[in-house]
Amino acid sequence: MKPMLKRIGVAVSLLILCAISILRVTRPPRAVSATAPDTAFSAERAMRHVEQIAQRPHPMGTPDHDRVRDYIVGQLSALGLHPQIQQATAIGTRYRQAGHVQNILARFPGSAPNGKAVLVMAHYDGVEAGPAASDDGAGSAALLETLRALRAGKPLAHDVIALFTDGEEAGLLGAAAFVREHPWAKDVAVVLNFEARGTSGRSFMFETGPGNLDAARALRSARDATAGSVYATIYRTLPNDTDLSEVAVLGLPALNFAFADGVERYHTSHDDIAHLNPGSLQHHGSQMLALVRTFGTDPLPRPRTGDGVFFDLPIIGLIVYPVGLELPLAIVALVLVGTLVARDRTGVGAGVLATLVALVVSGGVGLVVGKLFDGPALWSGLNATALVLLAISVTAACYAVAKRWSTPRGLQVGALIVWLVLALLLSARTPGVGYLFTWPLLFAAGAALLPRGRVVGEWAAAIVTLLLLVGFIYGVSVVMLGVAGTGAIALCVVASLVTLLLAPLLELIAGNARWLGAPWLAGMGVVCLVIAALTVHPSADHPLRSAMVYAENADSSDAWLGTLSSAKDAWTRGVIGSGTPGPTPTWTTRLSEAGRFTGRKVQRVPLAAPSAVLVRDTLINGARGVVFRVSAPVGTTALVMRARGAKVLASSIDGRVVDTTRYRYRVRDWVMEYWAVPDTGAIVSLSIPAGGHIDFDLAARLPGIPAVPGVTIPPRPPYVVPSQTGDVSIVYRQWRF
Repeated sequence: MKPMLKRIGVAVSLLILCAISILRVTRPPRAVSATAPDTAFSAERAMRHVEQIAQRPHPMGTPDHDRVRDYIVGQLSALGLHPQIQQATAIGTRYRQAGHVQNILARFPGSAPNGKAVLVMAHYDGVEAGPAASDDGAGSAALLETLRALRAGKPLAHDVIALFTDGEEAGLLGAAAFVREHPWAKDVAVVLNFEARGTSGRSFMFETGPGNLDAARALRSARDATAGSVYATIYRTLPNDTDLSEVAVLGLPALNFAFADGVERYHTSHDDIAHLNPGSLQHHGSQMLALVRTFGTDPLPRPRTGDGVFFDLPIIGLIVYPVGLELPLAIVALVLVGTLVARDRTGVGAGVLATLVALVVSGGVGLVVGKLFDGPALWSGLNATALVLLAISVTAACYAVAKRWSTPRGLQVGALIVWLVLALLLSARTPGVGYLFTWPLLFAAGAALLPRGRVVGEWAAAIVTLLLLVGFIYGVSVVMLGVAGTGAIALCVVASLVTLLLAPLLELIAGNARWLGAPWLAGMGVVCLVIAALTVHPSADHPLRSAMVYAENADSSDAWLGTLSSAKDAWTRGVIGSGTPGPTPTWTTRLSEAGRFTGRKVQRVPLAAPSAVLVRDTLINGARGVVFRVSAPVGTTALVMRARGAKVLASSIDGRVVDTTRYRYRVRDWVMEYWAVPDTGAIVSLSIPAGGHIDFDLAARLPGIPAVPGVTIPPRPPYVVPSQTGDVSIVYRQWRF
């Protein structure tokens, strides 16, 4: 009876550690009530701002956009600040986007300013489909509440610049305009940006500026930060951007925050007040206020440092040290593992081989099983649990087979060798990531070398490993990437690695079970998959996305009803799958930059069309300069412009040069999407080779779909929601210049 109780106790203890690690990265703090002291950040107070901002969708070029602008300006004025609106034609440097932006700025004066300031950013525009309560109503509300708390407290030494950017959803336009044209940009010494990629969860610090060691140390002042240099290192390699991507050209210390749970509701009509977690808003704001006070009080500019390694642990908080220590720590691990190999060589080769086989097969299981998941199943904790159980079962089977040619000690040392290789490679090649493997390895190798108290050492290794890795891989796979593709593979590989590292404790749990319990683990994994298949379905809380498009060619009688994305849900397929079939014409591929369209032909309902009027046609230095004025119908949110034919050598919009050197990707044609086209239109200048000609396409996007004769669009079921652009009409025209 006692051995059984001991096995149960070990298993329960390990599960508790896993739960603590997961909760550490998923559960935000409690919202602070409005009765809190004036100097504290209160999510309840901030939610009042969200309720005003997120009443309705407010993308650029709409009356509700101006409503939100006026509300924020009014709140800043009520705080005794002097807000200003930066109006400019902004041209993004990361994407083919431009527009007329209206940034809102206010400067909170310091007591002893030296000209340098702390810049705090959030964007106040939203996507067309939803009210944008989280993205980024939460960031804007947090900034207003932070300014109120600052006003109630002691003056800071340095100025604080509050920047509510416009056009982030359109392509980081407001941030680009601030950096390019606003005089305050030269005063900025440190940058804080607040975003959202979901509607719940903790506010991760996921991106930094260059030389992040000093900024990471300052982050400790927030006390309850969730951060890791692994996130910052990985994010630098991803094709993702926020407003910080435009401000990055200033080369300043910076910290970027976002919460990402509930990603199914991101950029949909369910990014609303009902789904925004007040705790996520609280975590946003408490970190914002603490860091503004820290940076606003400490000397500016900040000291120049290299990068740092940082991660947070329960109770301890944020651990920070220079990245230069990462490789030496891995070398210490090398010495420890080398000592183990010298002492225990028997069966080490079989241990290495078993570990590699387990990792490969576990990754393969993740790849194959992950292909079964789609929609809400991608974010299911049950499916994640199933993958972990299957990976552990594969690892246990490999371990059991390898025991025929090795010993438990040899298998353990073989696994540590693989861990060591990963730690050394990551520490040398991707600084800021290696700590994930180095610290568990140090504790595990140290425990294996202990002549006495090995059990204590094994538990210390288990505590460090599970607290460090379980929450991390849950956040990456289940919250951010989903349990398919890369997310599923990473989840299974890490589960296998952790299983092998903690083999001494797990063997104790398995006891005399055949194959170390692999069949039972696999069966439990299958049961989880079956339960998930029966219970995890699209719902109002876990919706499917859709966006319908009515598109017409103003130069003909052609009109189509369809979608610019894939029609994955039955409702969308039902809307576009009936009626007069036929291949989509070429012009429908020019309605957006992506060039995708699926739909059916319908009767045309004439709508107002965009226009392009030639202003000037010149020949300068062997190149033809074509200048024209483009205009859009009233109510247009965005106008896609495309030049086909002759190569565009250079271009400008409203006199501002289009800089393509930092674009994320290249395309064959010249394409630009212009948001919030002024009533007077926009001036577009293209330089093409002498004698060349272009076909110039315009596609104006307007909210809503008109009543089309013979077409009845049924209401969406609760589990299908408008996303991104929402339902829109697009009017296409073409010119020859």
